[in-house]
Amino acid sequence: MRRRRKPKPTYDSEETKVVIGLIFLFISIVITLSYFLTGPLFVFVKSLSGTGTVLFSGFFFLFALYLFKASFPFATKRSVFGMLLLTISFSSIMASLFTSSGDERALKYGGLIGFHVYNFLNERLFLNFTPVFLVFVMAFSLPLVMSVSFVVFFEKIGRAFNWLLEKLRKNKSEDPSAMSPSTEINTFGDFRRQNNTPISKSGNVGDTSKNNDQDKPQTVAKMSGDKQTGPKVAIVEKSVEGAFVNEELLYPNWKLPPADILDSFKKKKPSQANINKNADIIEQTLKSFGVKASVVDVLIGPTVTQYALDIALGTKVNKISNLSNDLALALATSSNSLRIEAPIPGTSYVGVEIPNEDRETVYAREILSDEKLLSGQYRLPLGIGINLKGDDIYTDLQKMPHILVAGATGSGKSVLTNGFIVSLLMSRTPDEVKFIMIDPKQVELSDYNGIPHLLTPVITEMDKVINALKWAIAEMDRRYTIFKDAKVRNIEAYNKQMGFSAIPYIVLVVDEMADMMMSTNRVETEAAIVRLAQKARATGLHLILATQRPSVDVITGLIKANIPCRIGMSVTTQIDSRVILDHIGAESLLGMGDLLYKDPTFSKAARLQGFWISSEEIQRVVKYIK
Repeated sequence: MRRRRKPKPTYDSEETKVVIGLIFLFISIVITLSYFLTGPLFVFVKSLSGTGTVLFSGFFFLFALYLFKASFPFATKRSVFGMLLLTISFSSIMASLFTSSGDERALKYGGLIGFHVYNFLNERLFLNFTPVFLVFVMAFSLPLVMSVSFVVFFEKIGRAFNWLLEKLRKNKSEDPSAMSPSTEINTFGDFRRQNNTPISKSGNVGDTSKNNDQDKPQTVAKMSGDKQTGPKVAIVEKSVEGAFVNEELLYPNWKLPPADILDSFKKKKPSQANINKNADIIEQTLKSFGVKASVVDVLIGPTVTQYALDIALGTKVNKISNLSNDLALALATSSNSLRIEAPIPGTSYVGVEIPNEDRETVYAREILSDEKLLSGQYRLPLGIGINLKGDDIYTDLQKMPHILVAGATGSGKSVLTNGFIVSLLMSRTPDEVKFIMIDPKQVELSDYNGIPHLLTPVITEMDKVINALKWAIAEMDRRYTIFKDAKVRNIEAYNKQMGFSAIPYIVLVVDEMADMMMSTNRVETEAAIVRLAQKARATGLHLILATQRPSVDVITGLIKANIPCRIGMSVTTQIDSRVILDHIGAESLLGMGDLLYKDPTFSKAARLQGFWISSEEIQRVVKYIK
């Protein structure tokens, strides 16, 4: 039997790539050594790229890492190509700077590569245009090397430039010897990148007055807790150490995003094709089971149509509820999608809800363009959706004072959470509302990074969650101390006394609570959430918690007891519905924003269709705010 020959490695095989990578790594080391050593080989290598020797070495080093498939941030094809462009353009620019001094100096500083590339371009381009073209190529290569988009790169350049100008302006206007190390703006997270607010000598954020008392002690509050594994908290003090209090409005000329930044919509007329037919089927089906009922009213909502039944005196309501499967069969609809509400709140009728054949989408502009959002009727207005009557439904987070949202995958939970955030961004300034966002998925809330409403960049690392919760508790306690000294009871009274939003509301948003509870110290996390839910209302700290797993180990009894406002979206079982709403019904929802809204002022949940907001709309709002 003939022995099989081992296949020869091809040019793109792993073995070949490793060998070539080792060669490139060796070349990189030789080029680097040529910068410090002398000798025929090193002199020749240095003459290739002149002052761009380090960049030339970096090109071969990145190429070697790319061939090794190393998990290095810049070990990508894009970075390798960018480094090649950067090396050539830099060497050519150096050659162009010394061309007037003779070819010898141009060769020395630009190397053979830069010298010949510059001469080649000079022959084909206008003489004065060649340096401009090379500078453009070099600027083009930098974001390629860093493996970031051009927009992000130039945004970072702009931020760095603005920061430098601010530093220079501040150094001119203030005596450096009077500055204390604690006057630097710090919060838990990179707040400096987002808020270029001038700091006074007293260390108060936004206090630009010159008549400050420089003898005040300037202290910085740190994150409570023994272990500070996450980012530290350091917020300037006013009357209480570490209290987040503004001396004046930081954004007095803030412009809220206009409603026309959102997608336009066309209102559809509800179809009444099968209304009478379905009403007759319901009456006849119930009659066949010995229940006398007549349809007295019909409400056509965006998602479902509700038929109000007037039943005969002496008929048990449970009897109609037990006939839901029979009604679904007669109406040719799924038994899971037919819902019976007995009785309809505020009436003596029984409601039968049937899915619409043509479902209507509720758009964000339809809800968020309402004057109620800006009228001042609500302190923290949240748009939710449209009810069966066609009314726009809003709520005030300050009165809730926390919201719990639960729904399975595809129910529209994340869209609703984003809708809440955009509602506040479009109606409140950064002086009025601040956010702490926790996003275990890392993709749902990342669009909001960089907005001035954020106290910290969106938290995606679960080991930092408990630090954020501890900071919120410490801030809550500090605010209570301020209120006690000011002899007021809550944030609303304090801001009224001050005459402006001296203390902003803080909204803590958690996109996936179940993942947060599993990834952190569950006991400590639950205790922190419960304490905030119990005491934080008066201090202006509010929670928006969302989860796709409404089980008792995630939504515990203590959490439920302190969060009376709950929104149940489509879930899989009646048990899940009872956990979130304390009664069944959410298992019959249709998903995609169909929800049951349980307001603390009402005993029964109302059925709504939540509004749809796309990622493009969110990005437009964020871009406007930035």
